[in-house]
Amino acid sequence: MSPGARSGSLRVVIAGGGISGLSAAFFLQQNARQSGRQIRLTLLEASGRLGGALSTHRQGSFLLEEGADSLLRNKPSAIRLCEDLGIADSLIPTRPGPARTLIVRDGRLMPLPEGLHLFVPTAFRPLLTTRVVSWRGKLRMALDLLLPRGGSADESIGSFVRRRLGKEALERLVQRWSGASGRAIRIR
Repeated sequence: MSPGARSGSLRVVIAGGGISGLSAAFFLQQNARQSGRQIRLTLLEASGRLGGALSTHRQGSFLLEEGADSLLRNKPSAIRLCEDLGIADSLIPTRPGPARTLIVRDGRLMPLPEGLHLFVPTAFRPLLTTRVVSWRGKLRMALDLLLPRGGSADESIGSFVRRRLGKEALERLVQRWSGASGRAIRIR
């Protein structure tokens, strides 16, 4: 405990200015205000910008959102956070109708196979017929059915997908699409 904490002042250091670090800073400040405590907050970020993997930019006529499911509107806590931040009026709803995700492969937009839930295939026919993954990649993914379960207790998503489904599945279905591998475009 820092000396300031004993006198009612709290010193906090947050490592990382992604959505988790920024949310932690916001809630710590909000809690300190409500409880009447002083807080000295330091946020450390290694990159040149805040937001972590979340970003928005335009490419031609497309508005691209990058990051993990940027915001799930059916999660009340996410909407409450936007309201508390005063940005709820800035939320842009998705178009009505079925959602689909397209990726750029070889300079063309291609739909990701239907039935992928958190990168795990739940329907095999769309996966078998997609041109996003090669036949060799599909066979490697099928090995998952034969591999023993388990892994390290603290494993990254990338390591897990590479180990279970192979490098091609990681690069084409999971990894952040940028540079040579293309960009994911979610259309609703």
